[in-house]
Amino acid sequence: MKRINCVLVAATFCLGVAHAAGKDDAARAIAAAAAKMKTAATLDDQWTPTVASFKAAKAAEATGDYANAEATAKRAAALAAASIAQARSQKRLWRNAVTR
Repeated sequence: MKRINCVLVAATFCLGVAHAAGKDDAARAIAAAAAKMKTAATLDDQWTPTVASFKAAKAAEATGDYANAEATAKRAAALAAASIAQARSQKRLWRNAVTR
């Protein structure tokens, strides 16, 4: 649980850093989010807010709002990373909880 909180705190700080985002920056952020979401999906632990953030990022990119697209894609990537951490943590905890 501590790891998930650390990931979310780090993501919040990353989103707070503002800079002029271009089309390439937004595309890179969306690609990174898609890769993390794919990993989360393979672990069967993809969160609904992650998908919503990713769709919002794609919509913002389509309208040309690259700053919003990049920020939203980074949020989706952070949520996907947190879901990956949770899935792996729960897998370890489950092994310890099972009576032998």
